[in-house]
Amino acid sequence: MSTPPKTPTVVIARVLRSLGLTQGGDFRVTGDYRNGERIGTYVLPLTRHADETITANADEIERLAAESPFPFRVSVRYPSGDRPMTTVANYGSRVRDEAPATEEAPADPAPASEGTPETEPDPDPEIPADGSPSAGYFKGARVRAWGQRRADALGWSPRQAHLVAMAGTAGLSYDKAGVLRDRPRPGWAGTAVDEARLTPLVKAGFISVTEPYVPGHKQVGLTVDGVQALFLWRVYRPAPAVKDRREEREPLRPLIGGEYAARRDQAAAEDRRRREAERAALYAALEEMHAWEAWEDTRWKVWSTIHGITHRLGRRVPPGWMPTAEEIEEHRLAPDLVASLHADALRPRPKPRLPKSAPARPLDVIPLPAVPAEIEQLGLFAEAS
Repeated sequence: MSTPPKTPTVVIARVLRSLGLTQGGDFRVTGDYRNGERIGTYVLPLTRHADETITANADEIERLAAESPFPFRVSVRYPSGDRPMTTVANYGSRVRDEAPATEEAPADPAPASEGTPETEPDPDPEIPADGSPSAGYFKGARVRAWGQRRADALGWSPRQAHLVAMAGTAGLSYDKAGVLRDRPRPGWAGTAVDEARLTPLVKAGFISVTEPYVPGHKQVGLTVDGVQALFLWRVYRPAPAVKDRREEREPLRPLIGGEYAARRDQAAAEDRRRREAERAALYAALEEMHAWEAWEDTRWKVWSTIHGITHRLGRRVPPGWMPTAEEIEEHRLAPDLVASLHADALRPRPKPRLPKSAPARPLDVIPLPAVPAEIEQLGLFAEAS
């Protein structure tokens, strides 16, 4: 009795092997990544036999996988003729085309990026003048609602908000020993700060650690997003998040509608285009592999018929083989087939190679610089009247 599967990879591999497919020969199980994070597991069929077996047992595969904690969905498409192309994954939607396909199979919907930009609401519609409040009142209400939403999404704890405020007043810096210190007043030795609490604020684009401004010192300052976020925090006063030391080290959400969020969305779009190009190249290589396999099957049928072989048993057609004139006449081979065999004998078709899966790479987001020192920041932090 086999042990219960603990991962979706084990589940789908066992199901497909139970159908007579060979892992590594007929199929490969891999993961799909988005923004450097794994979003699911899918099966990559490597042979025509695998596609046809999965197509014939699509419902059975889903039923067997559903008996485990990791269900899978099987999609079948016919992008070119009657040759099926299958997708087995534990995420995304399911597509079942009928064979033969009379229309081009619909393209997979583009996965929603986690970095979808959130922009400011559309301008207000026109408001009647007779007996109605002014348009400026409604526009101001929408602006305040938008600001409140951005402030609530910060998710800062009181200690994190204090770090941002100290960075805005130049009270947060590294000493010569490389220790991060909070100095509420110039000249004070200050208190040491856990650098791990600063890291999420830096990665979210609120704080930037600058180059040393004097030998042995590094200054911590606010970015454009940090200045705006601290202003929203002071004006709209969202409820601080209750976090322990471990939770304060977890990633933070960038400022909604901020510059860093726009850069992150651009990097996510470029990553998505790269992955789509890699997927297109993989599908093109699979089409070449399928065409090569179909031709090898044709050569095998002709060769085995002429030599009276009924079982393949790993036998291969000798490279450069060509039927003789007597064999062509005896078995009444079609002229176009003879011409193809002759061309292949002169220049055999090499077996195509599938491109290797690219490793998951984190998004390359350009960090925001610190606000120039000549910009006065303290005026932005006044309490709302």
